Amino acid sequence: MTDIAKTRVLFFRKRFFKKSETFIYNQAVNPYIHPLLLTGKFYKTPELPTQSFIKFRHMPTLMDWILSKLSNPILYYGKRSITKIGKMLQGQSFDLIHAQFGVDGISILPLAKLMNVPLVVSFHGFDASRILSDATYLKGLKEMFDYASAIVVCNPGMADVLPLSEAHKTKVHWVPYGIDIQHFSTDNTIERQKVNTFNILHVGRLIEKKGVPDLIRAFAQVAKEVEDITLHIVGVGREEKECRTLVKNYRIEAKVIFHGWQSPSKVKQLMQQSDVFVLNSRTADDGETEGLPVGLLEAMAMSRAIISTRHAGIPLAIENEVSGILVDEFDTDALSQQILRLYHSKELRQTLGKAARNKVENQFTMSRMHENLRDIYCRVINVNTDDQN
Repeated sequence: MTDIAKTRVLFFRKRFFKKSETFIYNQAVNPYIHPLLLTGKFYKTPELPTQSFIKFRHMPTLMDWILSKLSNPILYYGKRSITKIGKMLQGQSFDLIHAQFGVDGISILPLAKLMNVPLVVSFHGFDASRILSDATYLKGLKEMFDYASAIVVCNPGMADVLPLSEAHKTKVHWVPYGIDIQHFSTDNTIERQKVNTFNILHVGRLIEKKGVPDLIRAFAQVAKEVEDITLHIVGVGREEKECRTLVKNYRIEAKVIFHGWQSPSKVKQLMQQSDVFVLNSRTADDGETEGLPVGLLEAMAMSRAIISTRHAGIPLAIENEVSGILVDEFDTDALSQQILRLYHSKELRQTLGKAARNKVENQFTMSRMHENLRDIYCRVINVNTDDQN
């Protein structure tokens, strides 16, 4: 396959690439396309290198930013910035724009119209939950949906809450996140030989929708009954102080380790050493929800036994009692009971872990995600997918 045959996709995000947004990076490193990046700022994230991309950067001037906010509070780019970007991109060849998150789709819509190119927009979480209470955002979504050629959701339930008309719904495509399973080995014998405690692992930001304070409460109940158990918390966020206070109040400092943010390689090592992966997700007070957590898929790919919640897209990956265990949101007692259950049953952990790996191999691989996106792009620009193979 030559570069000439590939669809040229201009990805847009206000910032590229946050450490917590590997799911966007994985969409851009698609072998079926020629990716270009447009943003206001590039983060220096060694784990997500951008050297191979064609990159364009436009940070609004203070005046441009103020004018854009006066016309629409949720906009990142206003008319003046869009005009400047249009001139910057003159002579550049791309077939479509793929905006990440609904807010970015609204911001870049005027550029798509100016350059008369199709627009694809992806929704990932807060943009299909918390921010839907903003009337300005809802108005912008409806205008964007009218123009967009494709609307991509990581969780089909998003289509039920987004303000989609019947015509808009025909544009919706469910594309699950995918991971490169070759990078997630199920052989953990060496790492397990180094461990002399039962390890529970959480990976994710310490924010309300992740439910880490209640995970600590559930763990504290378990720790009353078993001695050789440790909770590992990977992530940072605004609830970290509350989490540390809870650990101190429960007097379980020796059993809870806060790792902070860790590199992907370190996270994989911790997964190899873990017995159970727990993601206690729930709907936050402001309405924010998950999409489909990538960390969950990674743990499944490593054959971990999973405990999570009946929340957002999680049940699409975890079939209760088959590829993991699901409890209701906010049910801390059930969470502690299921941790104890898995603690006492190595056979169940192994059975769930094996099924989890199989589920990822069948439905959530990066190659499958790339193929799904390729098919959408080809449909949008009216190209035969055979030409992309």
